[in-house]
Amino acid sequence: MDVFMHRSSAGEELRAGWGMRIGDCFLAMRLRQWAEHRGAEAALESVPYRTDRGPMLEARYRLTAVGDEIKRHGLAEIAQGAPLPVWGVTAYDPLAPWVVVDGGTPHQRVQRLEDRATQKEE
Repeated sequence: MDVFMHRSSAGEELRAGWGMRIGDCFLAMRLRQWAEHRGAEAALESVPYRTDRGPMLEARYRLTAVGDEIKRHGLAEIAQGAPLPVWGVTAYDPLAPWVVVDGGTPHQRVQRLEDRATQKEE
């Protein structure tokens, strides 16, 4: 981490070349989305920090009261989650919720909630 953050040619190379590849930009994007989702009822509060240093340092985040409730008790409703398109579906989509299914196997998978209800009826 010291090399990554150090103001040196090695640090700059790591920030420029590897930052996108190790998920830092994705994490920064998700934090921003959670902070912007639902406005005053957002799970995170963001305060601008150092916009000149890239996405990981553009803001500081902290849990709001809503975020603390989500942390302690989970989502009260699926719409509390900031939507995220993933492989042709959207996570946290109230119109098409997905659930974790294990089917008695050691491997978990996700499935649309309505598909799971259909299988149980059969």
